[in-house]
Amino acid sequence: MVKSHGSLIGIEAKIEYHPVFEELGALYESWKRSAINWMQTEKLSESSVEKRLQKKFNIQWAWADSIATEARTCLNQLKTAKKNYITKLELQIQAKTTATKKLITKLEKTLKLATKKGFPHTQSRNKFFHQLLGLKSKVQKIASLKQKLKKLKNTERLHICFGSQKLFNAQHNLAENGYKTRSGWSLDWRKKRSGRFLCVGKSQPGGGTMMKVFPLQEDGKYKLEIQLPRPLQDKYGQKIQLEFSVSDRNGRYRTTDLDYAINSLKPITISIFRREHKQDNWYIHLSTYVQEIPVVHTRKNGCLGIDFNAESISVTYVKWDGNIEYLEEIPYKWKNQTTGKRQATMRNIVCQIVKLAEFFECAIAVESLDFSKKKSKMSEEGKVYNEMLSNLSTGMFREAILSRCRRFGVELIKVNPAFTSVIGMINYMPKYGLNSGTAAALVIGRRALKLSEKIPQCLLRPGDVNKHDWSHWRRVASFIKLHRIQRTQLFQWRKALEGILTHSLWAEHQLSQQVHIETGEPQNHLQSPMANV
Repeated sequence: MVKSHGSLIGIEAKIEYHPVFEELGALYESWKRSAINWMQTEKLSESSVEKRLQKKFNIQWAWADSIATEARTCLNQLKTAKKNYITKLELQIQAKTTATKKLITKLEKTLKLATKKGFPHTQSRNKFFHQLLGLKSKVQKIASLKQKLKKLKNTERLHICFGSQKLFNAQHNLAENGYKTRSGWSLDWRKKRSGRFLCVGKSQPGGGTMMKVFPLQEDGKYKLEIQLPRPLQDKYGQKIQLEFSVSDRNGRYRTTDLDYAINSLKPITISIFRREHKQDNWYIHLSTYVQEIPVVHTRKNGCLGIDFNAESISVTYVKWDGNIEYLEEIPYKWKNQTTGKRQATMRNIVCQIVKLAEFFECAIAVESLDFSKKKSKMSEEGKVYNEMLSNLSTGMFREAILSRCRRFGVELIKVNPAFTSVIGMINYMPKYGLNSGTAAALVIGRRALKLSEKIPQCLLRPGDVNKHDWSHWRRVASFIKLHRIQRTQLFQWRKALEGILTHSLWAEHQLSQQVHIETGEPQNHLQSPMANV
């Protein structure tokens, strides 16, 4: 059984420069690439790789252990990435095949009519031929994806480009990538592949073997002791000692956490690396453990429901009895933002939400959403929908809020996202004058409190008595989607839906006579069924 050390945390700080960093970083990364190659080509185990590293490169066991551990982790990540990419390709092929079949059916109908009566006008004829070209493009794309999928499945060796593929390809077009000579590119290439080394932590004084951290000195700094690999000892000696400082920020007690790890003999995995975008300064990152924070803010005091929208995050505080007491819209801007800016914005939003949970002493509820499958089918969706999906960073939000809730003792509840928007729009949007986002957040909060959502009586049929509530909401959601009823129109849902959904043919979504979306009054039967929907 694996020993539990507590909650894993990361602490990062700038460290003073030492010339050995450059050489050790280059050697370490070279040894790691060799280890990955042995594991792939010769199918060596982790322990066998450790022994070969010690013998071939004359390094201590602890360095070999860290390198072999990282190599195994890297290969596992590559296997997972390959599996995910295969799934993505299969979903893309499925989506494009479905879209192609629909287009073929549509073109067949158009051609059949054109054969009998001809095209009504030139624009219709041009549209037909344009769709034919689109069909050819789709078929070619499907064939290309299938070929790529077959090649990926038949390839056993996992490929990774250390140093970035972009920089590797730059050697073929030096001038276009800002290089005058190949030696200039080669210098950047070696630099990109060398600026990092790591040592796995152990439960002993200092938290490690080859790299150890010692408590605060009198000047308020920590001391790092590095035992160098044998190939570098003639030049730099057996050990070097460096200093770094850790400051507390953003409500994180990093100094206290590091002191606890050192004094409790927790393992501290230490990584030292170069940041090229910060004037090539070197940093230290310490991964260690602190005590688990007990959950003190629970659903007993209510819940904050969170709904993730395209341009804002809706927050609604639901009391223990299911009534709404507080709501807030937190806007954000994802479009044209770098990943760093998005992450910073997300951290600020999550910090704000967790502070609200601490204020109300309640839990937080979020939907267990996963857009990975939808994003794999983006090429077959509309431009506006695709842009919204691209800008949504639900994964980033979930990771950030999970980490912060664990750190501040807030209960995080994941709920099924089924019909939250529809229920919110029908039951609460007109009742409280909410927008669709905050109404959905209210439903999410109520669902986390295990409160049921009944469909309005006027929308029930005699045969619905013994059915689950969600079967009723599924029919409502299907009807709204089929008839393209806008969210703003649902503020008048009684007028809009009461006359329609209680009709005897409502289960099949068919109307014997059309009903006006705003008034609920019958319309002229000659009107188009979608004219007012």
